[in-house]
Amino acid sequence: MSERFPDVDWYCDRCGEHLNGQAGFDDHRYTWKCEECGHKNSISRDNIYDSHEDFHASA
Repeated sequence: MSERFPDVDWYCDRCGEHLNGQAGFDDHRYTWKCEECGHKNSISRDNIYDSHEDFHASA
């Protein structure tokens, strides 16, 4: 199955861990539980930012 959001790198909102490389990561799921800290991250178009600065400015 192809990625729902190709070329998007996903990072944990709590600890900053790269989610794409975690075992079994699938961006077709609407949430992903970070293997590092256990935080449930939302995987949706609303959470795609052009940069870390844009992400922090939205908070």
